[in-house]
Amino acid sequence: MNVYRKSLIIQLIMFIVFFVMAVNIIVQFYIGQSFPIYNFLVLGLLVLFGIGGFLIYRKASNEIQVITPKELKTLKTLLYVYLFAYIGEMLLSGLEQLPTELVKIGFGSILMVVALIGIFIQYQLLKRK
Repeated sequence: MNVYRKSLIIQLIMFIVFFVMAVNIIVQFYIGQSFPIYNFLVLGLLVLFGIGGFLIYRKASNEIQVITPKELKTLKTLLYVYLFAYIGEMLLSGLEQLPTELVKIGFGSILMVVALIGIFIQYQLLKRK
């Protein structure tokens, strides 16, 4: 399957943002209350990733990259796993019966692993010419 190379770069940036969001889940649990400006710092970082991604997308050339259906299916599966894990974390962290710390650390770790796998796959695709 043919994909624009600049789309793969944007997907790499997206997985990096997903990793930052997963780290944010864990870190915010520990320092969110004692460091109120933390949320604004994370928001600023995510906005910078958005602006940087837009600039990279506009500047990148329209080269074509060939990816296999297996790689495409793997990336799609990773995105769905991330989505459902993130929704699960949001739902389960609101339940008072479950220990919040365990939910945040568990789901944050799962989300970080999924994002790292996505970063690795995107990097391997971009490394290939």
